[in-house]
Formats: sequence, C-alpha cells, structure tokens
Amino acid sequence: MGAAFCTIFSPPSCNITAVRAIISVTMVGVMAKTVRQTEDDDLVVQARTDADALGRLYEMYYERIFRFCVHRLFYREVAEDVTSTVFLEVARRIRSFRGRTEQDFKNWLYAVAVNQANAYIRKTSRRRRLFARAAESLSASSRETDGLSELDWPRLYAGILALRPEHQTIVTLRFFENLPFEQIAQILDITQTTARVTLHRVLNKLRENLQKSFEGET
Repeated sequence: MGAAFCTIFSPPSCNITAVRAIISVTMVGVMAKTVRQTEDDDLVVQARTDADALGRLYEMYYERIFRFCVHRLFYREVAEDVTSTVFLEVARRIRSFRGRTEQDFKNWLYAVAVNQANAYIRKTSRRRRLFARAAESLSASSRETDGLSELDWPRLYAGILALRPEHQTIVTLRFFENLPFEQIAQILDITQTTARVTLHRVLNKLRENLQKSFEGET
C-alpha cells in the first residue's frame, strides 16, 4: 500500500515516513476544526441555562450585530441602543430557542436584529433627521479607509432610506454584511429565490432613486 502510494504520487524520492507525517498533521487539523465547531455548537446549547455561555456568545457576536445596526440605522448611538436591545431580547428568549448549532444561533440572532431595527424605524419620527446626522458624521478618513471615497455616501444612504424597511434589510444583509442568499432566506424566513428576485427589484428601485436624485440637481 505504501509503495503504491509512493509510485503514484512521488516516484523518485517518496519518503513514506514524511507522507505519514503529512497525513497525520492533516488529520489533526481536520479533527481540530471539527472539535472547534462542536464546542461552539455546545456553547449555543449551554447558553439556554448558563449565563457564562450566553456571555461568551455576546462577546463573539456583539461587534457583528453592532456593525449590522450601524449599516441599517446609519447612526452609531442609535445602533448601540438597538444592539443592546437585541441582546436583551436574546437573553429573554434564549431558554425557548430550539436551535442546536452555531449557525442556527447566528441566523436567529440576525433575525432578532432585523426585527429590532425595523421596530425602531417604525416607531421613530426622526428617521430623516437620523439620516442627516449620520451623513454629517461620515468623515473623509473613514471613507478613504474603506477604499470607497469615490462614492457619494450621503446620496447612497438617502436612496436606501427611500426603500421600504424590509427592502433596506435585504440590501444591508447582502452588501454590508456580505451574507449568502441561503442565510438571508433563513433569517427573513423566505425562499432563496424570493431573496434573489426581491434584491434584483430593490436594486432597480435604488437605481431609480439615485437617478432622480441626480436629475433633481440639473
């Protein structure tokens, strides 16, 4: 078996000891990855009854959910408040959460964040002022850091804000969070086809909004 392996993969200088070492290291890497995934899955299950486990999930996902809220609400202070509300809601409902994997938890967490962000937008009468303050807070340095200084961010955000809240959510999840359609569909409880078709229509609408914005200046 070893000789045949050598003949196929490295005829002149195959060292069977080295090959076994490579296989061993590779398997250890695979096993380590599997263990790490299992530990994260176990953490999700433990979090239902263990405050420390829930705290670790909070630390793992706070920055990601905060970033989503910033992109969704455009203003850091508001995003901080909504992010806190998201994790308070998670803490309140974690005992009834029935998911068993980290991916299950991640999808649920995003779904809670989507609902809380939409709830804030619905109840606030300061939506336009919120955007105006956010547009002013976009410093040139932050735009240059992202390598996107050529974009007219205030105009882009204004175009996004003209969309329906559920459509804003799809745009944010896809382009700011870089989530695949499969995960977006799970978070929003829709099919992947619906997610793709909706995004296509939303982008056309966003393009129209931006075009009208430019035409209004001529």
